[in-house]
Amino acid sequence: MSTQRVSMFISHKVASHRRAAERVKTLLESRAERLDVHICEDIPANTLWRQWIADRIAQSQLCLVVLPPATLDLTWIINEIGRFQGACPNGRLLVCTPPSQPVPDPVRENQAIEIAPDVIHTRLLRPLYRDTTLTGLDTPLNPRLPDTELARDAVEIADLLLGRAATRVERFGASLLVDTSELPDITPTSLANAHVQAPNGCADILNWTRHTFLWSALRTRAAEDTGKGTFWVSEMEDIMTEVARGEQPRVMTSTFRGRGHDVAGRIFRPQLDRVEFRDERPVRYHFVFYEVLVPELVRGPAHIGDVFNLLYIATRVRWEVLYPFLVKAVAAQGTPPARWEMRPEEQRALIARVSQSLRIIEHEAERHDMFGAAVEAFDAVGDRNLILELLRKRTWIRTAINAAAERNDFAQFMAELMQGLTGNGEAMEFLATRFLDLVRADREHVQRLLHSLPLDEAP
Repeated sequence: MSTQRVSMFISHKVASHRRAAERVKTLLESRAERLDVHICEDIPANTLWRQWIADRIAQSQLCLVVLPPATLDLTWIINEIGRFQGACPNGRLLVCTPPSQPVPDPVRENQAIEIAPDVIHTRLLRPLYRDTTLTGLDTPLNPRLPDTELARDAVEIADLLLGRAATRVERFGASLLVDTSELPDITPTSLANAHVQAPNGCADILNWTRHTFLWSALRTRAAEDTGKGTFWVSEMEDIMTEVARGEQPRVMTSTFRGRGHDVAGRIFRPQLDRVEFRDERPVRYHFVFYEVLVPELVRGPAHIGDVFNLLYIATRVRWEVLYPFLVKAVAAQGTPPARWEMRPEEQRALIARVSQSLRIIEHEAERHDMFGAAVEAFDAVGDRNLILELLRKRTWIRTAINAAAERNDFAQFMAELMQGLTGNGEAMEFLATRFLDLVRADREHVQRLLHSLPLDEAP
């Protein structure tokens, strides 16, 4: 990655364009780490301001001139233009002119950029970032910056420079753009070389202020503190490969704790926001990181946590799927599922909704290997045999539900759900009993531990 930098000085009339210059500087610098934009509003207190301006102009390769309304005096702007032309004879002078306003004589021979979104896009932003026309660098500042982003920036810049009440966009949380356009294919191995852009940095989620980096660097950064969660990186990779295979991406479930200085205790979950395609091939993945109130899974240690997980999954199946789709429907119609009066398209839609809900719950259980770990939580031979039998019955019912869904056999599908409801109730009662035993044992253990502490050490 190139380390060459480029500097730009924005010459403007403070009386008319102070706020615009401040926002344009922030916007331009956010799109490339190697771009430094100087404005007079940045002059520190107790500084020889004329010398500060002269120094910044002298070290700039670009001078962006924002002409004020024709009624305002241009003396100081003309002075800054003269300084730039004298100190930087090979520099590029870019003069932004309001529509229909004549270009003043002192800058008539220089490149003029009409303040209009399409002109700013094609004659300023695209040459600035996507090639070396303006910068003269060996490599472009940010060749992967999408045209959609540049077009949006051009609209905002035009509104700012024309003094319009620009639409205010405020982004909450972090976002990442993963560019895979140069990869031969999309796999966890090849993704290591994907280019990532973080418009607002990763200060909250990773205590990182970098705006561009490789996916491999993101992996490394995330792995530096595994205690705060790292599965989210792998899940993002899974999502990208699913989209590349033409599949519908799953809903992401992984969470992790933010690592920034000001986000202690805050929990984040990434989600795929949108994908850009080129010739039917996904080339850019946009992810956003939302703050959530609880982590992905809260549980106790060892057996008590394993049984809680199973009880949690059984509860989700009952109250998210079986109860709303089956119990309420039977109560409302008062007839067995085989005699429900539903149109075929309504039956297919119900099958699809139920199947999708079950898949989501199944994915979470598999993600944490809940079923395999829970068997060890039952010490007694009889209890262990019973939990194994319940798990086998669950597998059989789940297989039958899937088979009926694939055939669009609505009557059989609903009959299998009824079998599932019966098994679910049996499992929940058994799990709740075991969970109660473990909770009592844990309470007794904690009480013994507290009683063993000296009085002056007890909390």
